[in-house]
Formats: sequence, C-alpha cells, structure tokens
Amino acid sequence: MLKTLALKELRETILIALAALVVYAHLVGTSMGFNSLPGYYLPGFYPDAHVIPFVGGGFRETLTLVSAGLAIALGLRQSVGESVRDTFVFLLHRPVRRERLIAVKLLTGAGVYLVCAALPILLYAWWAVTPRTHASPFSWSMTLPAWQVYVSLTAVYLGAFLSGMRPGRWIGTRLWPLAAAGGLAWRIQAIPCWWVLGLGALVLMNVVLTANILFAARNRDYS
Repeated sequence: MLKTLALKELRETILIALAALVVYAHLVGTSMGFNSLPGYYLPGFYPDAHVIPFVGGGFRETLTLVSAGLAIALGLRQSVGESVRDTFVFLLHRPVRRERLIAVKLLTGAGVYLVCAALPILLYAWWAVTPRTHASPFSWSMTLPAWQVYVSLTAVYLGAFLSGMRPGRWIGTRLWPLAAAGGLAWRIQAIPCWWVLGLGALVLMNVVLTANILFAARNRDYS
C-alpha cells in the first residue's frame, strides 16, 4: 500500500516537476549563452557572457525564486489537494498508521524537489568545469552558495505542507508555518560557518516542522 501511495504522489506531482524543469532548463541554457526565449529573462537574472559562473549574473537569486516556487507548489499540492478532493478522509482511515502515510507523502515530495532542484546546479557546474566553455576561473567551491539555498528550501516545502494540513482561514493563521519557514530559511543564510551552524539550525527547523505535520495528521479530525 505504501508503494502505491508513493506512485500516486509521483503521478500527482509530475506536472509541477516538469514545469519546474522547463524553467530550470531556460535558466541554465541562458547562463550558458543559449537563450531559448530571445529577449526574455527570468526575474532577477542578468545574463552576461563575461560573468564568472555561480558568482555573477544572478544565477543563485533566480535559482532561489524558482526552487522556492517548486517547494511551495509541491507542499500545497500534496496537502491542500487532498483536502479539496476529500481524499484525506479515505487515506487516513486505511489500516496503516497515519504517521506512516504522511511520511511516505513527505519523502516522495521532498525527493521530487531534491532531484529537480539539484539538476540545474549540477548541469551548470558541469558546463562551467568543462574546458573552453567560458573565459573565467572556476572552482567547485563556487557552487556552495547554490547548494546552501537548495538545502535551505526543504524547510519551505515542509512549511507549505504544514500550512496545507492545518485548519483555519488562509488570510488568518493557516499560512503562518509557510511564512515562518520561509523567513527563517532566509535569515539563516547570514549565519557564519553555515555548513556547521546554519545547517544545524536548518535540521532543527525541519525536525520541528515534520513533528508538527505528523502531530496534525495524528490529531486532526478528518471525518
């Protein structure tokens, strides 16, 4: 049953993933100098043939916007989508613990985000490290800020999922988890020694968000 649920989640999120991949492809292609839509660039992105990969041109900023949109869309689709169609009533009354069902949904959604958001970074880095592709120095350490954003936005995914799970009005307190996760994910970017202190804060935040999601699934009345 859990495998069937995971396949269901993949089917229902595939369109979101494909849409994100199209935008990522445009971002990476433009960064490489192959603009698929002449004259159109993503918000915050300023391509320049002379910028150093991952350092100039706004790649990290645009990656943040696109990845945040992907994380929010996935989290809301997996939670609000079930509530709108009343399928939570069916799913959470199966002879399986609610926590296990929600864990499968979270693992599947997080997996889709992690795979999709990693591809543009890896592809752009592969291009940047290839000889004779650009007249700029490059080191793999230049990709660390992009990976930092990539990891941090897992909190935004969990915040979106929790907002979709909670009862309440959208213009009231329901969006607080998403707003808090997004704000904290942004604030921890400034923490020094990020891959020790910042990552530790992110892990703690994700644990708290996941615990609240499981608590909401266990205690909310979906009948």
